[in-house]
Amino acid sequence: MINFGIRQSFDSIDQVEQRFSNLTVPVELALPYYWNIYEPVIGHLAEIADKIKTYNIKVLSIHAVQAPITNERFRIWGKDIGDFAKSLGVKTINLHPNNVNRSRSIQEDALKNLEYFIGLYDGEVVFCIETFEGKRRVFTPDETVEFNLPMTLDTSHIGSDKKIRDLLEGYKENIHNVHLSAREGSRQHLPIDDFCKEVVNYLIDTKWDGNVILEYLFEYHGQMIKDLEELQAIKRLKK
Repeated sequence: MINFGIRQSFDSIDQVEQRFSNLTVPVELALPYYWNIYEPVIGHLAEIADKIKTYNIKVLSIHAVQAPITNERFRIWGKDIGDFAKSLGVKTINLHPNNVNRSRSIQEDALKNLEYFIGLYDGEVVFCIETFEGKRRVFTPDETVEFNLPMTLDTSHIGSDKKIRDLLEGYKENIHNVHLSAREGSRQHLPIDDFCKEVVNYLIDTKWDGNVILEYLFEYHGQMIKDLEELQAIKRLKK
C-alpha cells in the first residue's frame, strides 16, 4: 500500500508543538538536520516521541540527522534514532550517505554498521540510504543497488528521468520511501511536475508498497497540502 505524506522538520524542542500539533496529514518526521542543532535534543527524544503521539498524526518515516554512517559513532546515534522510530511505530529511517575519501574499506565500515542494525532490530526498523549522485558519497545510487541496501529514492537528487525510471523498474522491491519533488537545472525540491505524477502513477499501477513524501523548499511549503491532495486523488481514481 502507498502512503502519502509531507516532510516536516524541527530545529529545537520548542518548535515541536508549533510544527506538529495542528497537522492533519501523515508526515515524515525530520530530526534537526545538522549535528550542532541535533545534539541538544538527543536527551529528549523519548519526551518528543510522547508529544508527537498526543497530536494523533501518522508518522510514516524518520529523517535522521546528517552525520557520518562510516564510523562507530553511528552505532550510538543510530540506535538513539532507531529506538525513537520504534517508539513511534515507524519502520523506516532515511540516512544520508556522507561524503568521504572513498575506499572499499570505508564502504565496508559503513556496511558493517548497517549489518549491526539489521541484527539489532531484526526488520522492525530499517535504515534506508537516500539517493545522492555525488562521487564522494560513501554509497552512490548504483552502489546502493550493488550492495542490495534499502533505498530512499529522491527524485530531485537524480539528474536523469531515465535513471529514476530504471531504479523504479529494477529495484522497487527494495525502495521503501520516495522523496517526491521536481528539479529544474541545479534547483531541487520544487513542487511536483508531470514527471513526478508519472512516478506516482507507476507506483500505484505496480502496487508498490511504501511511502511517498513531498519534500519542498521552504518557500513552497504552503503548496504541499494541495499537492498531497492531488496525489491522493490520483490514487482514488485508480481503485
